[in-house]
Amino acid sequence: MNAALENSSSSATTTESRLRRWLPHVVALAVLGAVLAIAIVGLIYLSRFHAYRIESDSMAPTIAKGDKIFSDQGYYAHHPIADGDLIVFRHNDFILVKRVTAMAGETVAITNGAVLRNGLALNEPYIQHSGPPLTNADTVPAQVVPAGELFVTGDNRDHSLDSRLPDEFGVVKTSDVIGKATVVYWSEHGQIGRRS
Repeated sequence: MNAALENSSSSATTTESRLRRWLPHVVALAVLGAVLAIAIVGLIYLSRFHAYRIESDSMAPTIAKGDKIFSDQGYYAHHPIADGDLIVFRHNDFILVKRVTAMAGETVAITNGAVLRNGLALNEPYIQHSGPPLTNADTVPAQVVPAGELFVTGDNRDHSLDSRLPDEFGVVKTSDVIGKATVVYWSEHGQIGRRS
């Protein structure tokens, strides 16, 4: 009987010894796996965001010339474009930022600088007038935005080429939208961290 107890005790000691030897390795592998999983998820999330430097004052005062912004390139894969969104889009050979003023199916008109969407005047506390209005941009006859397109305007109305000028700019195709402007991450104008 003593031999059986000694054998059992020896076996328990060997198992315990093996556990002590392998436990740090198992814990290290588990921690490494968790860190790697977090890093992969973080990289996937961060790859959605792209940085852009704004080269004009067309969106001032919301986004000023020289400001650097982040655009969430995956935002519209999970959310619909909405009136008032600041979108990043391709137009000819440029990447631009403008505000969505009217969407497909909505009627938009501009009278003496006041924007009417579906017959109602918009409250636009973000707009700026910093000079004489652009020719033919202060008054735009009523028009229905075509399917798959957006009517966009800059916040600095006197210095923004946008959908108010159909011959020079026109409406933007929703397929040209590449993201939503989310935050100013660098500004010489004191707007760092300001959400767009």
